[in-house]
Amino acid sequence: MTKVVCIGAGKLAHQLMPVLEEAGCEVIQVFNRSEPAGQSLCKKLKSAAFTSSVHDIIPDADLYFLAVADDAVQIVADHLHSTIASSAIVVHCSGVLGVEVLPFSRKAAFYPLQTFSTDHEVSWRWIPLIITTSDEEAWKTLEAIATSISTSVYRMTDDQKSVLHVAAVFTNNFSNHMLTLAEQICLEHNLPFEMLKPLILETFSKAILNGPKENQTGPAVRGDQKTIEKHLKLIGDHPQMVDIYKAITASIMDMYGKS
Repeated sequence: MTKVVCIGAGKLAHQLMPVLEEAGCEVIQVFNRSEPAGQSLCKKLKSAAFTSSVHDIIPDADLYFLAVADDAVQIVADHLHSTIASSAIVVHCSGVLGVEVLPFSRKAAFYPLQTFSTDHEVSWRWIPLIITTSDEEAWKTLEAIATSISTSVYRMTDDQKSVLHVAAVFTNNFSNHMLTLAEQICLEHNLPFEMLKPLILETFSKAILNGPKENQTGPAVRGDQKTIEKHLKLIGDHPQMVDIYKAITASIMDMYGKS
């Protein structure tokens, strides 16, 4: 049984560690500087011990998951470098960082392509799991774990993974921000945001089924300048929102030959 130490107790760790146990791994320890978050994760696991001290991290586990923020990966890895066994596989979960940030002889990236929340469980069977490593034995270990979790497992280079991460930011982070702005517009004009929910579902359903480019609609793709000008006046009190509207409108018009 693969013995795992989890470094970090954020949203990803809270969802990934219990699934690793279901896949047959044994999560033996959770390290986190915040004790409440670390203890909360331990309660979800079978027998994991908690520590908030780097010096008390178990040195001879098989696999170490660095489920921490991107900016913290190299810092934490440097602290661990002289602590853990050279035979251990050390994995970070960043979508954008390369494997070279890990100063270990056996290293990899294990990137789940999904957005995670503490209070919303995800279906791991459909989450793409991207593995990056030049260590063939590490690949075999991680592939075996990944395929027992998900039906969608890929081996990629650092560059491929980084490009995919950019696409994911457009897909999730930017589209969600557009919805946040739409909600703000509704709230400012005493309109129910709920009225837009069927449109949101239809938009993303069609993007999934038919592809997003084929389903673009709206004044920009039609080249409807009068509507665009009216919209800009309606949101004129928000200069940043106006800039976003103009930039996206210009991008759509350029893509569809309306500029």
